[in-house]
Order: sequence, then structure tokens, then C-alpha cells
Amino acid sequence: MWPALSRVLLYAVIIVTPTLISAFQRPSETDAFPHELATRFGLLGFTILAMQFVVSARIKWVERPFGLDEVFRFHKAMAVFVTLLLISHPLIMAWTDPDWALITKAHQPWIIQIGRTAIVLLIILLIISLFRIVLRFEFQKWRLTHNIVGGIVLSLAFIHAFVQSGDLELNTVRAMIAALIAGGVAAYMYHMLVIPGISRRYAYTVASVKQETHNVWTLELRPPEGMRIPEYMPGQFHFITLFRQCGPPVEEHPFTISSSPAARGYLASTIKESGDYTSTIGSTKPGDRAALQGPFGRFSYKVRQDEHDLVFIAGGIGITPLMSMLRFLRDTGSDVNVLLLYLNRTEKDIIFKDEIEDMESGSKPRFKVNHILSKPDEDWNGKTGFADRDKIERLVGSDVRAKSYYICGPAMMMGQVIRILLEIGVSESRIYYERFAL
Repeated sequence: MWPALSRVLLYAVIIVTPTLISAFQRPSETDAFPHELATRFGLLGFTILAMQFVVSARIKWVERPFGLDEVFRFHKAMAVFVTLLLISHPLIMAWTDPDWALITKAHQPWIIQIGRTAIVLLIILLIISLFRIVLRFEFQKWRLTHNIVGGIVLSLAFIHAFVQSGDLELNTVRAMIAALIAGGVAAYMYHMLVIPGISRRYAYTVASVKQETHNVWTLELRPPEGMRIPEYMPGQFHFITLFRQCGPPVEEHPFTISSSPAARGYLASTIKESGDYTSTIGSTKPGDRAALQGPFGRFSYKVRQDEHDLVFIAGGIGITPLMSMLRFLRDTGSDVNVLLLYLNRTEKDIIFKDEIEDMESGSKPRFKVNHILSKPDEDWNGKTGFADRDKIERLVGSDVRAKSYYICGPAMMMGQVIRILLEIGVSESRIYYERFAL
């Protein structure tokens, strides 16, 4: 609790302090309240904008108490908020003018035009980010656009504030803004250059490529000789950039670590063919190299080690973080109860089928699996359909509200299962999942 709260408080102090200092120390240039309010909105928006680069830089100290998915959702929410603040800044300024000249007149001093340009670019960036999938904006193009245009917006906003705002006449505010700019630039360089450079220098080697199903592959990755694998929790993920022997590098994407932390000398990620990037994953060959960044995330029973009655609900490739947990529970001989409800379309889509069945015959963990197929073949004798309320209550059995639930799969399936569990009366604090979408 305290690690998360301390970071939230630090963030709040950083973004509001320049505005508070300005409000109390700088003499009012006008008696008009709207003008002062617009000025405060502009300064607050600028500080939040600078901190956006720090929040999104995948700094582990920032991410650790929350999980990277929560950090990115916060980043997105603050992007909406800062855009509204910075749009309000000229609108409120214009409101004090009967002609709304600041908005309606095209010809303005160059410093006003710079401010306008920054806001227009920010609005475009926000629209593309919020509706990337609807607009069919390819991930890597969006990522490049996001990083470049974001840096341009921050630079233009700083120039506008430095020339136009009287707030920066205060030494304290000027020093804090300089520190924020330096922090934002440092975070940007760390995220875009330093960490990628280090991960490429110490790239892992693809030791093996195993086909799990007709469209799912497992890459076994080994570190350079003499290099230790970073400690990770079962269920975490990392970012992978593949450097194949033939063709250009395959751009960075997040994938779950499907191996057990107890496994020595290698990491494994299990990847489904889907989309431009993963459709070629089967073309990866032993000897190819992989730059890794991570681990990240908090989707792991290790975060809450006092739980001993677990229900894992997986859909398709969503089995990967849960498989990492199952393997670690097996490797460490953990004395816990685990029920797995594994949803797939057909039997041939079941990933790790043989290994899961072998685990079920073991003694620790006490493990049971129920496969549920939505489009089974005629010779399938197992359970069919979807994860509806009746099926969940019947398969989970007694004490359904006392168990802890870990859910991973397609967004629609996860939403349905979470809604059912809440309707049954399971406490929200016992339902764990990661909605990871970049």
C-alpha cells in the first residue's frame, strides 16, 4: 500500500508545486479572474505534459507497485486531462475578449502560433491514440508517431511558456520547470535509446523454437554466457525485439514469460500467430537473437502469498501467464489448491495439453483442469459452451466466494467472467487480471 501511495503523492507534489508557487508569489497582472485561471491551467498542463514522459518510460521503480498496464492506463487518462487543460487555457483567455480574437483571428504573434500548433498536435495525437484500432493505425507507426510528436509538443509548449508566461520570471518556478524538462528529456532518452541499446548489446539467443499447436509457438531464449537472467515472478511479461538471421529486426512487442522462474538458464515465451508481427513467429530460427526488456507486471499469485485456494480461468493464448504460475507451483512443490478452467474453440487449440494433464496427475499443487470447448468435434467428450454463470458455479463448487480468481484471455471473455464473478458475490479484491493493450 505505502509504495503505491508514496509514488502517487510524489507525482501530485511535482505537478502542482509550480502552479501553487506561482499563484502565491507572482503578482496578479490583471484583476480578471478568468485570465489568472487560464494561466494556472496552462502551467499545470505543462507540468503534467512533462511528467507524461516519465510515467511512460517503463521505469521499474514507477511500475512496480501498480503493474505496467495500470501505469499505461493512468498515462492515457492524464493525456485526456492535460489536453482538456491546455485547450481550456486559450479558450478562457479568449473569453475575456468580446471578439474572441485569440481563437477567431488567424493572424497572431509567432509565440501564440506556437502555442496553437502545440495544442493542435496534442489533439491529433490524442485522437490517434484513443482510436488507433478503429483508425487501423499500425502499432509501430503509432508508437513512432507518438514518441516524435510528443517530443515536439513538449518543446513547443516550453517555448510558448518561456516567452509568453510571466510565471517563469520567478526563479523557483523557472528552476522547477527546468528540472521537469530535464526529467522528461532524460526519461525519453532512457526509454528510446539507453534501454534499447543495452538490451541489444546483451541480446539473448533463440535456443529452440517449438510448435505447440497449429498456430502457437514457444521460443526458448538463453542469455549471453556469464549473464544472469533477471529475477521474475511467474505471470510477468517482457518486451521482445527479434533480430533474425534473414530480414530486418522484428519490432518490439510485449509477451508473457511462460517458463517457470525455477527453470535455470533460459526464458520462454509462447506466442500465437495473429497480426503482422506474430504471423511470422514460426519463421524464427535457433541462433536468432532477441533483445529483451523486463520483467513487468503484477499478474502473479506471488504478489499475494497468503492465498491457497486458486481458480485460474484462461481463454486461448491467455493460458501463458497461468502456465508460468502452474509450472512454478509444480517446481516448488507448493501446497495449494488450483482449479483451471481452460476455454478454447476446438481441441486442437488447447496449448500445453499434455503437460497440463501430467500436472493433474501430480501431488503438488493439488490441481484439476476442466477444458471447455465452444466448437468441439463430434468425438469430444468433455465440457462444451462458454464460461457462463451456471458452469462457473458448478465447476468451482463450494466456497466460490472464498477463492481467488486469476483471469487471462480475450477482452470480451475476461469482461464476461469478471461480471459473472461479481454477480455471484466474489469480492473485487479476489479477482485478478491484467488488461494489457498498448
